[in-house]
Amino acid sequence: MWLSRSMAPKKEKSIAETAASGSGIDTRIAAVSGQGKGQCEMVNPPGILSLPGENNNIVVIPSGGRQLCIGVKVPYYEHDIEPGEVLIMSDGGASIKLCNDGKVYINGREV
Repeated sequence: MWLSRSMAPKKEKSIAETAASGSGIDTRIAAVSGQGKGQCEMVNPPGILSLPGENNNIVVIPSGGRQLCIGVKVPYYEHDIEPGEVLIMSDGGASIKLCNDGKVYINGREV
């Protein structure tokens, strides 16, 4: 019996979870997840610094006894973007869009 249980495929447990973001301190943000409240360190691509606004749906993972925020979960259907395009936007409404056809839009205007 124990042999069959030990050989049975185990369900993989996801280490990533979503959390609600709170106010930020330096490069850390407050997060409320299934593991409770705490501060998360942001992980960004090289050369980019961003902090999510309050009540964003962030994705956090544990790392060495601390939580890391690896991004914000954004529904793509809410934005006019095609695969391969890049859209950078702020909570205040500013945006830069890099299109597949080589066009660049800043705040909705082609430049």
